[in-house]
Amino acid sequence: MLFLHLSDIHFRSKEVRRDDDPNGALRDDIVDDVRKMRSKIGRPADAILISGDIAFAGAQDEYQFATDWLRDLLCPAAGCSMDSIFVIPGNHDVDRGKAASRMHQDARATLRGLGEDTADDVLREYLSEPMSSQLIFAPLENFNAFAAQFECAIGPYEDKHPELKPYVSRSWTLNDGSTLKFWGFSSVLVSDELDDVDKMFVDPMGAQIRREEGVVHAVMCHHPYNWLRNGATFKERLENVTRLQLFGHEHTRRIEEGRRFTTIRAGAVQPERDDSNWDPGYNWIELSVETTADEERWLNVGIWVRKWEGHRFIAVPDPDDKERWSVPHQLSKWTTPDKATSCIAGAIADERALAMTDDDATTTGTPNEPLRSTTVVRKLLELSEHDQRRIIGELRLDQDGDQGLKRWQFVLAAVNRAKTKGLLSALNDEVSKLIEDKE
Repeated sequence: MLFLHLSDIHFRSKEVRRDDDPNGALRDDIVDDVRKMRSKIGRPADAILISGDIAFAGAQDEYQFATDWLRDLLCPAAGCSMDSIFVIPGNHDVDRGKAASRMHQDARATLRGLGEDTADDVLREYLSEPMSSQLIFAPLENFNAFAAQFECAIGPYEDKHPELKPYVSRSWTLNDGSTLKFWGFSSVLVSDELDDVDKMFVDPMGAQIRREEGVVHAVMCHHPYNWLRNGATFKERLENVTRLQLFGHEHTRRIEEGRRFTTIRAGAVQPERDDSNWDPGYNWIELSVETTADEERWLNVGIWVRKWEGHRFIAVPDPDDKERWSVPHQLSKWTTPDKATSCIAGAIADERALAMTDDDATTTGTPNEPLRSTTVVRKLLELSEHDQRRIIGELRLDQDGDQGLKRWQFVLAAVNRAKTKGLLSALNDEVSKLIEDKE
């Protein structure tokens, strides 16, 4: 699996779409380097991981620019589609204007005044109750409208809408047939101008990830552990069950090699120029599984750390001055239950190291061209609300209570129901036909 890992892009309303955008040349250098690295590595990226701070102030126009940039420039350079983007929010993705009420302020002060164990209990209540969850997620509305196109929106725990949770996850199949499962956690459930070390919170579920046979767990979170008030148990659990941990926010100490896991910080694509650590960067990450003659399994993590210098990106070498960092982690023994499946996985691995699992894609009749639910989500979001509701209603993918949902919530709910009912292809066909008729 080959990942392109970015963070802290910081698109600003007052700068984007202007000829004098001070970061225009920097973004051009990034796209150029991504294209060159893709050629050097010899294959396209399988996915793009963005560990927060897409926007600067959580504004709608910042996210629209982000969508255009990802679709028109970065994805083509990386050689992957918009379906392959996996994103979580950072503190700059919070619309602080929507979190300025006295109730929001009191809720944040209450949580920050509690000890870790008590805070987790109270936070669970906030994430489960309809009224209190509005205090948590209202400031992320613009982010969620953007992230919905990648099925990465977050929300409260609600039985009626299982497609939304305070975290996101996505799975792929590794080259030996085992599963890579990525977990994305929000560290901005509480965020304002008082953000600081030991004042942020992550969903308590992060400390409950469970081991699964044949599954390699990886995690992505914007803030490193020291920023999290409830980070101790989160850190302890992840260091025991995950093999790869990705962070944003802090732009130094890019790689930390460990025996059981590797920690990677993305570096900021567009850090603040008055920051003393202004040092733009991003990463390429390659994952593969190797099985030795005595059936020991190893996860090989290869990393190309890129750093901007003199209007071009250069390598940040490992301690042995090698451009590609290489870190192995021993995995538990596991064999593919179906040997035929293993042979198929091996054949696929010769072409690409990894493909999405059936949880994320539905076969459309052409095995090499699966229909991804993110594709259907994005198509639906292109339609007017009237057309969305008409098609979804005709396929009986709506239900009582949907009237109060925002457009992006309604679309995600309908696509989730379509997957459950085996109607994803039918929904895609109806949406595609309407889009073609309008062109």
